[in-house]
Amino acid sequence: MRTLLNVLSVVILAAFAMMAAGSLESEESTERQVANQTPDLTVSAVRLYADYDSNEVAADQKYKGKTLLVSGTVNDIGKDIMGTMYVTLVGHGVIGQVQCFFAKSHAGELAGLSKGMSVSVKGRCDGKMMNVMMKGCTLQR
Repeated sequence: MRTLLNVLSVVILAAFAMMAAGSLESEESTERQVANQTPDLTVSAVRLYADYDSNEVAADQKYKGKTLLVSGTVNDIGKDIMGTMYVTLVGHGVIGQVQCFFAKSHAGELAGLSKGMSVSVKGRCDGKMMNVMMKGCTLQR
């Protein structure tokens, strides 16, 4: 029984490591796809989150898979559990945010941000999973 648990733990850990490696690569590849695209829509982080909060199905039809230019106020700058850097923009209340994920090449830019700054971010909307998720993001000046 103990050996089975050990094997299962190793398999789960290996799967997690593969997902982590894949997510790091996906930010870079998504950014390459999005970088030269003209945004399909320009929207504030507050409006984007409000639309998802109001009707996720309708918001997915409007935003998901599209390149967006999102403007908003920086709420947090950090890394997720897999080490992918992100910036959250104030969306609605305490919980609702727009979470923008960046490739490692943007570490210098993100290090220069601070909470409360106004920014514009271009990326691909990936729908809502607690926060509205934006992938392959770049800061727009």
